[in-house]
Amino acid sequence: MRLLVILPYAPSATRVRSRMLLEELTRRHEVTLLALAWNTSDQETLAAWRERGLDVVAVPHGRADQLRALAGDPRRPLQQMVATAPLLARLARQRISEAARAGRPYDAAHVEHLRGAAAADLTTPLGVRTVFDAVDCLAALARLTRRHNPNLLVRGVAAFEEGRTRRYERALVAAADAVTVVAERDRLALLQGGAPRRITVVPNGVAASARPAALTAAPVAVFTGKLSYHANQAALRLLLRDIWPLVRAAEPAARLLVAGAEPPGWMQHAGRDGVELVANPAELAPLIARARVALAPTVYSVGIQNKVLEALAEGVPVVATPSALAGLPSAAREFVLSGDTPAAFAAAAIRLLRDDALAANLGAAGHAYVRRHLTWSAAAVAFEALYAGTLAPASLPQPEVA
Repeated sequence: MRLLVILPYAPSATRVRSRMLLEELTRRHEVTLLALAWNTSDQETLAAWRERGLDVVAVPHGRADQLRALAGDPRRPLQQMVATAPLLARLARQRISEAARAGRPYDAAHVEHLRGAAAADLTTPLGVRTVFDAVDCLAALARLTRRHNPNLLVRGVAAFEEGRTRRYERALVAAADAVTVVAERDRLALLQGGAPRRITVVPNGVAASARPAALTAAPVAVFTGKLSYHANQAALRLLLRDIWPLVRAAEPAARLLVAGAEPPGWMQHAGRDGVELVANPAELAPLIARARVALAPTVYSVGIQNKVLEALAEGVPVVATPSALAGLPSAAREFVLSGDTPAAFAAAAIRLLRDDALAANLGAAGHAYVRRHLTWSAAAVAFEALYAGTLAPASLPQPEVA
């Protein structure tokens, strides 16, 4: 197939879904990548993809472009405003038109995220079969943020965004030929928001190790994620304030690795209470493999928790809150311990630190599941069916029956 992939950012190490899908698609098809470059890092990442031989069109979207994007209808959600990019929208249609005139038309356009849809002006037809990968339901995220985030300003912005985001998501779903999300809860949230019934669940894959890690006997726990993300910060505050002290009281030698990009300034616990901060690691897998247990104390979330998948991919058992579990395929939840209160969560973590057999069995079972069912290759196959239009969205296999 000839595919036009439209992204609102460069497919970098922290943007797992876009990067890994692009890796799969470029091996299988002829791909043109059209993406916004917000900063020097985006420009460098896109240049690296170009050096690998990919046809890349990078559209600068710096501060001046972002300020210009804020002009216009103030009823739009902020994420749509800031990502509006007339040049990218024009180039997308130009590429599609030129390809058709040359007798080599694109088979489909793949547009990722609400911001990508805003950049491409997706509510105006692109002129080719369009698959909109919404990833998550952002109106649902705004609702949960408004209810549960500890920061008053963040809650206020979420309240401002919720209704307008719901209306915009509904319009985007109606405009696309097919729509995808990563989890069943996001599909249901979009439907409840009034979106048409043309939404398919295509969960993230994960690059699993060849065999589960040999779990350390040391009492080491790990928390991973993009640390600048507000939901991860809420989870980390809960972990450090309410959960970790209970673990340390039972296991005084316990250590906690907190690893991820862009750590917040308040993260001053490193070096105290057994907490070690690993900022902006080049790779997460080796750090996860050093742990006895992975912790996902998510307070609120949408989509699927990559931190859970990444731990299972290394064969490291996981303790998760119900919010973190809710995004997983139902079969995968069998391999994760859950705690719905700080005390219950800490008790589950302590149990895995002490019980060798339980930790090893859960780790091995989770590893086997993700290695078999949650691969990027399987995700690419699902998208290919949608690009081709050979199956109705409801006909594709859903992760709950994988």
